[in-house]
Amino acid sequence: MYCAAAFFFATQLLSPVIGAQNAATTNFTCQPGQPCWSTIAQWQAFNQTIAGRLKITTMLASPCFPSSPNFNDTECADIRQNYTSAQFRGTVYGAMDITQWEACGSANCYPGFLQPQRPTCALGRLSALYVDAEEPADVTATLGFVRRHGIRLVVKNTGHDVLGRSAAANTLALRVYNLKNMSFHSSFTARNCSTSNRQNVGVIGAGVSAEDAVAFFSKQGMMVTVGGCPSVGIAGGFGQGGGHGPLAPSVGLMADQAIEFDVVTMDGVFRTINKCNAPDLFWAMRGGGGQSYAILINYKFQLHPQVAWANWRLEATLTPPTDNITQNTLLRDILTTLADQQITWSENRIAGYNGISPTSLSMMEMLPGGEKPLQTLQSNAFYIDNFESPRKVNSLVTSTLKAMQKVVDQLGAQLAPQETTAWSPDTPDAIAMQITAAARAALDIIKEPLAVQAAYLNEADPEEPDWQHIFFGKHYSKLLQIKRKWDPDTLLNCKKCVGYLGPRDPMYSCDGDAPNPSVPYPFT
Repeated sequence: MYCAAAFFFATQLLSPVIGAQNAATTNFTCQPGQPCWSTIAQWQAFNQTIAGRLKITTMLASPCFPSSPNFNDTECADIRQNYTSAQFRGTVYGAMDITQWEACGSANCYPGFLQPQRPTCALGRLSALYVDAEEPADVTATLGFVRRHGIRLVVKNTGHDVLGRSAAANTLALRVYNLKNMSFHSSFTARNCSTSNRQNVGVIGAGVSAEDAVAFFSKQGMMVTVGGCPSVGIAGGFGQGGGHGPLAPSVGLMADQAIEFDVVTMDGVFRTINKCNAPDLFWAMRGGGGQSYAILINYKFQLHPQVAWANWRLEATLTPPTDNITQNTLLRDILTTLADQQITWSENRIAGYNGISPTSLSMMEMLPGGEKPLQTLQSNAFYIDNFESPRKVNSLVTSTLKAMQKVVDQLGAQLAPQETTAWSPDTPDAIAMQITAAARAALDIIKEPLAVQAAYLNEADPEEPDWQHIFFGKHYSKLLQIKRKWDPDTLLNCKKCVGYLGPRDPMYSCDGDAPNPSVPYPFT
């Protein structure tokens, strides 16, 4: 599907040294059509240095557009059938797990399945070109190229990205999806750091997903601290931004398991970092967020022997309330019971995923078995304070019910089927704005009674105004110092990550009132 024939290919891979900057590269804001933008000959020469791994982006749904050179009814039918599958979407560069992060203003490539289909397939905010990295030398060469030409870089794996950080218009993308090496070490020796030597250690490449890791390490009798979604890449934003999952109450987050990383830093150097080598960088990448300090190649982490699990699941359909939701006794009783149990469940290492709406209830609770705990953790869970008294529980429950009512009040009519509303199929942006406003209003209500304002940065509000404090708390200043040390030119400008320069950067035009979608190759 890729139009790679437009490029020259080479069999020998070179690793150019990153040279000094010039005036055009100091802020990485060069855009197609500007004199600083790379010529076709320069793109072709770059492709030769990375063995032909520079690819032209083909959007996932392009076969559904008669105007596309890839138009194919059979392929389109398969795409529409699997359009909502995260696993399916994650296998290609030209898609994001959440489709809104593919669009830039009205420019998109929606196939008419969930959103209206436009006459042409556009890149939206996906990069026109991407490097399909297979080894560290590809990363070094890519960093050198974007630095010389002043082009912003964005890193993408599966695109399972709630905040849309792995897509930005008119950038060069570095795809790490094919860094899928995995190995098991019953005895692991850390690099120049004997205090980090461990038993039962896993090593995974940056492109490994949760389902890949579980399948591989379970054959060794080991468990991995993955999350609840099998398609998520666990070494990137997940593993560097915390990484919660069913094992978290027993052994901690994914970041807690990290022992050592192989990375390429912004100067193009391949490094192995741990508590003894570049300890500041290692500390920052163990929870300070992905796509911020260096490009991760390999993630080395603690595994845990398999134990039996007890699982309990409940799915229920609820009668829609006819009164104000805040006065609904059934919903209040359910929420109160859940809140009352939180401390007990936490103390007994029970993990779960619970969802409740005015019309449905979904609960899944999991308890790892065995005669002994997997590990005894010292809790620093500040959120426990929210559940320590009936008054605080009641406050949380009431705020949750008020939030539900707020959504119904603001969106009730708009959530009806399309045929019964006045919404035009040509106004999905207007609908999205309504939904976003309602969700934010509901979130504000829920936040009111919380003792501490904080959020898990991988699943937070993309428009959180106080993101430095909410995502990173007291560590932000230290993380920013580390960012400035290892990426002094802010080559990586991840949205609302440490060191984020703000929405004025051209790479984030799609979030503003004057969106500038990606210009397709050959940039004419």
